[in-house]
Amino acid sequence: MHMFKRFAVLSFFVTTLGVFAFAAQNQVGIIQELMGSVTVTRNGQVLTNIDLGDPIENYDLIKTGADGGMVIGLTSETGMKGTLIVKPKSVFTVKTQVVNGSPKTEADVLGGSIGVKVKKIAGDPALNVKTGNTVMGVRGTEFVVIISVNNGLLVTCNEGRVACTGDEGDELYAVPGQVVTRTAGERLKQIPVAVSSLEDFQNRWYTEEISAFKASAVKALDQYARSYLRYRDEFRQASDELARDLIFLQWKKEFREGLTPAPSKDIQVMKQKAALVKKLMSVRQVLFFFERIYYRLDEIQTYVPATALKAKLYNGQTVQDFIRQVASEKSELERRAAEYRLALRLYAQRNDGKEPVSIGDNEDTFFDETDSFFKE
Repeated sequence: MHMFKRFAVLSFFVTTLGVFAFAAQNQVGIIQELMGSVTVTRNGQVLTNIDLGDPIENYDLIKTGADGGMVIGLTSETGMKGTLIVKPKSVFTVKTQVVNGSPKTEADVLGGSIGVKVKKIAGDPALNVKTGNTVMGVRGTEFVVIISVNNGLLVTCNEGRVACTGDEGDELYAVPGQVVTRTAGERLKQIPVAVSSLEDFQNRWYTEEISAFKASAVKALDQYARSYLRYRDEFRQASDELARDLIFLQWKKEFREGLTPAPSKDIQVMKQKAALVKKLMSVRQVLFFFERIYYRLDEIQTYVPATALKAKLYNGQTVQDFIRQVASEKSELERRAAEYRLALRLYAQRNDGKEPVSIGDNEDTFFDETDSFFKE
């Protein structure tokens, strides 16, 4: 049985003092506990040799394996005191930006589950957890967000309250004694659950989600395959255009050489940002959908019944061949997504710490199509 490695207080201070100044300016958290298989994607690279005391930085993507887990202690740059707990088989990105003088932190859950236990330090900071177009706004609390392979959502709260806002603007609160759930194609709803029964309820809920997938695995995978292949090709095209961009290549060269970017109001920088932003947004618009599909496929391959492997999908591929194809393209697609996040970070460094637009403006309709397995 794997056990978390814990981060001692003395180690915290020694390690923090040794972090480069550049990294410190971009820190969101510090790894306090670590278990099993975990990777961190940063600055265009997938890092596997991570350890206690390492920083978590803006635009990092954290991914845990079936035996993996991580506890991230938030730094003062977020305006919050507390932790993010990353559960096994989970993927999420994290960033902090200063908006109207206050830090705003966002964790975007692409799959799996994270727990949050935080409170404000001072002022008016905010921490939101997002998944697709649903936003969970923290009010100084302790809660868990779980996403299923069927795009089901469960938000449970031990302490305080969590404002859950759906893509139609409907808002419900997860509070002790009331959980918030959502199935694909439906609105958020509240269900009464005693605090003492939360863990059992979470386990039952997720087991039922997996059972629903297994019962119609071929239909679900057929829908996944259609969208995966479509968005993969669009993503490759958009990321190729970004990778060839001379401005991005110059910014990467300056970054590798450790050069400090020119100020955001510098005329040349302003021209560069205006020229690059369209290519950044082209990648963002397709990646917003594609990553959720890809990472859920990465998870559900372990749930596919053996009896479904030889079944044919819409394009004549067997389920088994499609799963193998997804696995073979994994490193390439992760590299492309990592390059995009590096481009976002380099843009933000030249834009007073802000992205060109906020994440999540699009509508995620993959799970809401008329003839969708996920609406049954």
